[in-house]
Amino acid sequence: MQIPDLWLVQKAKNGDTAAFGALLTRHSRRVYNLLLRLTGSSALAEDLTQETFLTAYQRLSDWRGVGQLSTWLCGIAVKHHLAARRKARFTETLDAHEELAAGLSSDPLARYTQHEAKQALDMAISALPTHYREVFVLVRVQELRYREVAELLEIPLGTVQSRLAQASVLLQRALSHSIEELPQKGTKRHVL
Repeated sequence: MQIPDLWLVQKAKNGDTAAFGALLTRHSRRVYNLLLRLTGSSALAEDLTQETFLTAYQRLSDWRGVGQLSTWLCGIAVKHHLAARRKARFTETLDAHEELAAGLSSDPLARYTQHEAKQALDMAISALPTHYREVFVLVRVQELRYREVAELLEIPLGTVQSRLAQASVLLQRALSHSIEELPQKGTKRHVL
């Protein structure tokens, strides 16, 4: 049985560094993945993840147990990302891809197709204009609610919806060419 976040936060507030370490272990991957998708840079995502957890440690008393701790942490991460972007401290390059899921098919063609599709999607997401990419990643990848995204990015709810729609259109266009080039299962191949 997993120890609840609220209990760990209470222990960490009282100086228990092991409890905060457990929170860090539990939530750092999600925060890092969010920041990696937002920045397109693994080095910057690592730096911002560290800043996020440093801020979270300093402001643990701000989280009152309402909502999920992971959402609160992602909010801090987005604010660090926005501050870094305003200061022009990050680049728009994508230099790392997440590892393929362990449960991939043993079929080499299926593995190749899945890998190529994932790379095409990652590249298409990283190529989106920043304001579309932020909304897309927060809503579709991190699965935050529109209202949460509006609050995090400090934009109107309607802007979240329109940016998400535009991001989807741009991704669909970018991926339509890539998907047509992928080998289809059941396609006959001639072997020499």
